[in-house]
Amino acid sequence: MSQHTVSFSDVVVRPLLASDLNAVVEVDRSTTKIARRSYFEKRLTSALRKPKRHFQIAVTSAGGKLLGFLLARQVGGEFGRSESAVMLESVSVSMEARHCGLGQRLLSALIDLLRARGVELLVLHVDWRNHAMLRFAASAGFVLGPRLVLERPVQRMSLAHTEEILETTPKQIRNLRESDFDAVVQMDRVLTQLDRTQYFQRKFDEVLNESTISISLAAECDGQVVAYAIARVDYGSEGRVEPTAALHTIGVAAAYAGQGFGVAILSQLFDNLSALHVESIETEVSSNSFGLLRFLYRFGFVSSQRLLLQKQLL
Repeated sequence: MSQHTVSFSDVVVRPLLASDLNAVVEVDRSTTKIARRSYFEKRLTSALRKPKRHFQIAVTSAGGKLLGFLLARQVGGEFGRSESAVMLESVSVSMEARHCGLGQRLLSALIDLLRARGVELLVLHVDWRNHAMLRFAASAGFVLGPRLVLERPVQRMSLAHTEEILETTPKQIRNLRESDFDAVVQMDRVLTQLDRTQYFQRKFDEVLNESTISISLAAECDGQVVAYAIARVDYGSEGRVEPTAALHTIGVAAAYAGQGFGVAILSQLFDNLSALHVESIETEVSSNSFGLLRFLYRFGFVSSQRLLLQKQLL
């Protein structure tokens, strides 16, 4: 089939189904030239398990052939966000159906669904060199968001002050456990002056039940949890070939601030990621979070090549 042969009159927009997996992989392969089956399989499984957290839409021909798809997931609370937000993770249209407006049709269906559920913000990470995606986002009304995307390689850096803290103040770092929930929520409540219990319920569920690899960590002192880092590894998100980690939340109990626990937990996280052959980690920070920015810059984070775009929905 040649391009420009599909019109709005002969397509159907519907929820993505588990049975669409093979077709999704093929549509994605036709545009990215790589196979990301495990990534899509994981996303579809997560959506079946927690449908209210995931938004997955398909567009098909009148005969039922998958022409394109869209994946998005709830992210309100990550990176210190207070508003309800959804991340657009992937949108793709098969080569045969390009330039017919199907991507915008998928996005419009998503926006209608999100507004009906009271979601305030739709966000998107885009490499500034991905001109096609930037044009798509601009035509849909996305604007540059007021948050910075930072990244760094995961190997240990030579930081004199950091190494001194780690040598003189050994920390007990371990995987995050379900029993850490109350301590983490309380630490966050003190730090942010917000009750984000629902956010942490979702994150703990993802960390303990959805992730095949546990990389979220807690630090103990005298038998108490005094710091934590919640992160995830995605193999194939946002069109990337290489596995990339995202640091969603980090916190240190106020009474233990400045004692090296944040440094220690990030250092252990990077060591774990390096062992998994993950090359980089990224995070989002509000542009006015000066203390956190200073800490992350000191720890080797730099501005990412990826831009944070957003579209206000309500």
